[in-house]
Amino acid sequence: MPPETTDQPILTAAFDQTEPIEAMILRSMNEGVITLECNGAIHTVNPSAVRILGYAEQELKGKKLQEVFSREPENRHFTDVILNAIERGLHASNTETRFKREDGQTVDLAVATAYVDVDVCSPALQNVVLVFRDVTAFRAMERARRRAVNHLSHELKTPLAIIAATVQSLARNDASEEGRNKAVERMNRNVKRLSDMQEIVEQIMSPPAFTPKPLRVDRTAQEIIEEIRTRCQHRAVRITTRLQALQSEAMDPELLNIVLNTLVKNAVERTPDEGEVEISLQRGPDGIVLQVRDYGVGIKVSDQEFIFDGFHYTQETEEYATRKPFDFNAGGKGLELLRLKVLSEAGYFAISFESARCRYIPDSSEHCPGRISSCEQVNDVRECRESGGATFTVTFPEHRTSGGDESR
Repeated sequence: MPPETTDQPILTAAFDQTEPIEAMILRSMNEGVITLECNGAIHTVNPSAVRILGYAEQELKGKKLQEVFSREPENRHFTDVILNAIERGLHASNTETRFKREDGQTVDLAVATAYVDVDVCSPALQNVVLVFRDVTAFRAMERARRRAVNHLSHELKTPLAIIAATVQSLARNDASEEGRNKAVERMNRNVKRLSDMQEIVEQIMSPPAFTPKPLRVDRTAQEIIEEIRTRCQHRAVRITTRLQALQSEAMDPELLNIVLNTLVKNAVERTPDEGEVEISLQRGPDGIVLQVRDYGVGIKVSDQEFIFDGFHYTQETEEYATRKPFDFNAGGKGLELLRLKVLSEAGYFAISFESARCRYIPDSSEHCPGRISSCEQVNDVRECRESGGATFTVTFPEHRTSGGDESR
């Protein structure tokens, strides 16, 4: 017996059971879309709008525009763009504005509006369609590039100016022997500053070939850490270690030296005096795991995406002007972390991080006093430790390791 058939095509039957194509398009768009009635009530919200603006759908749908978006003074321009479309019929095309979300974070938006005439609206009022894109990352990268150029100029100009002035001073030959010795020391220090920059750039452009060999990793790490301690002894920051005894058959001590110096230096510079940096070393399922954790100011969410990109600074250029390595907020050229990224991409290790910005200084314009006991927001070291920090994790691939359980 032949199979039963239906007069209705299968494709049509399936299509009838799906949502309208317009709804499917709105749901799949990366841009946020909001439609508003002529009285200012929000009628439609797509998932991207919810994600970008940081509100739940029920907080938006059916609510009046002013009730929702006028809570924050920073959102006045955003609401004005929409009201101009509703009340005056003024179109916005790729207008950029800033929007403060409910969670306190600020995003950059590119906004466009259009309107549709309907009978229920008076001639002076329109139904509005609002479309917006999150351009926060793009604008942050633009700002980072501008700051990178400024900072690179500063990084080159400052040591060159000091060297030139020192040479002129020595040429006059009117200084005491002690003065000449200090001048030569100052000149050598700035020559080294330029030399270090050149070396890092060369390693970024052409990653060196490291030579794996048998290594007692914990002992080598301890030696490197002790050398770092001597270089930052002018800071009141504790560096504590938990190093599991580990023997590696394939580890280059120079690679370990680069990783430790970069991460510990950055951690100390993010940590106020009386704070702590913790270094741990242990065997993990994928290799030897090194962690450097600080309880400092942390990294803002808007900076975290670019932290390994080189010449990206979490503060303004002038913040770094007179500070020495390991000083609080001394910062750096951004090249050291970029070098780690390049070495990671070359397969020498895997690197990741997580960070929470200190809740008492959420914005870069606000400053930590640099000493926990000078902070008016916390009562003791424990409260400071709980307020923010960052943890960098590096995993060195290691398939043949051995070691005991002893720790330091």
